[in-house]
Amino acid sequence: MNHATDDAPEFNPSLSLFTPEGEFLPVSSGGNTILGPAQAYLLSLNSPRSRKTMESFLRIVSGMLGASDMESCCWGALRRHHIMAITELLREAGRATTTINTYLSALKGVAREAWMLKLMHVEDLQHIIAIRNLRGSRLPRGRALPKGEIIRLFQVCETDRSCKGLRDAAILGIILGCGLRRSEAVSLNFADIESHERALIVLGKGNKQRMAYIPAGAWQRLQRWIEQIRGESPGPLFTRIRRFDDVTQERLTDQAVYHILSVRQHEAGIGKCSPHDLRRTFATAMLDNGEDLITVKDAMGHASVATTQQYDRRGEQRLRQARDRLDFGD
Repeated sequence: MNHATDDAPEFNPSLSLFTPEGEFLPVSSGGNTILGPAQAYLLSLNSPRSRKTMESFLRIVSGMLGASDMESCCWGALRRHHIMAITELLREAGRATTTINTYLSALKGVAREAWMLKLMHVEDLQHIIAIRNLRGSRLPRGRALPKGEIIRLFQVCETDRSCKGLRDAAILGIILGCGLRRSEAVSLNFADIESHERALIVLGKGNKQRMAYIPAGAWQRLQRWIEQIRGESPGPLFTRIRRFDDVTQERLTDQAVYHILSVRQHEAGIGKCSPHDLRRTFATAMLDNGEDLITVKDAMGHASVATTQQYDRRGEQRLRQARDRLDFGD
């Protein structure tokens, strides 16, 4: 996916970044670097997390279009048929509909910036904007962890007498108990703890804050990490720990959380799971407890109930029960 294929749309990355009148575009991001449509689009996004996601997508697309990198890609030459070909390639590669639509949103945003920089005619922009989002859905991936696996997961953390044991129990407990995204968990600072509410102030997608209320077990694990290891100094809530229990002030990364869970699930002897499966387990438990979709939506930081509904697997259970009740006399 990072390289153009034989089916990739024709695209000329060597087209000159000049206006039709031949005037050089005096747009700079500092120094001698020209600010192109892709960079301008990324700067228009409010959330650093959104910028990171969209930048990753645009770098993939620039490779598909034959450019060496996002910065040198001639986005002003982008046309409707290029984007249609890109979405078809993504569909053939098995990308989810929602993912393809995110690519489409990014490309429309870049096209708008190209037009504003006078690198694209308005008619070409209108043709791109008119491309409709793909419709359809896929069965959700991942799984919700059963209670027995959750118990074993925390047991291996809590029997680890090193500093990592307390940290890992705390961060996995917060992700599971509050339904956080791993990026949200590693972005937490000590100042985000609301002790009187037993809650956290979480910065989620779209640069939106929400209160995440912490269950008793997760709160106890968090307190043990703070009281016995981290302390109450300002800075990242969850930090990197080097060899020989050298606790640093360096913030954990998204990838570090994935690694922590991978190690602990292997030690616990449970099925493979991802940090998002902990979030999915949270949603499943909330729904199974009878919480309404609006409550679960707010707890998970979703912008739409439709997103939350993708986590609701109760319909599948009802279908299994209906199947088991069928009796055709055979």
